[in-house]
Amino acid sequence: MANQPIPVNKATLMMQDYVSYMTGLGVNMNQQTQTISFNADDLRQWIDGVMPFTDEFRLCLGVYPPADANAGRITVAIWPYKNGQPATDTAGRGTEIEPFNEGQGHP
Repeated sequence: MANQPIPVNKATLMMQDYVSYMTGLGVNMNQQTQTISFNADDLRQWIDGVMPFTDEFRLCLGVYPPADANAGRITVAIWPYKNGQPATDTAGRGTEIEPFNEGQGHP
C-alpha cells in the first residue's frame, strides 16, 4: 500500500490510534506535537526546485534542541534523496540540498 493515497477514514483511525496508544503510556497528548503543517505554496515552490535532483522525499523526525523556544517538541524536515542518498544539486557532484523547514507543530 506504499506510495499511494489511502482512505481518509484509515488515516484518521491511524492518527486516533496513535493518540490512544501514547495516552495509554501516560503521555498527555495535549502537550505533544500531533501534526506538522507546511504552507502549500512555499512547499510546492521548494519541491518544484528540487525535483530535477531527487527520486524520493523522506519525512525525517527530529526534536528541537534545548535552546529553542520549542525545546523537546517533535518536528519534521522534508529531505530530498536520490538513489538512496541525500540529494545534491548536480547529480551527486554538488552540495547536498537543504531539507525543507521543520514545519509548524500542532497543538
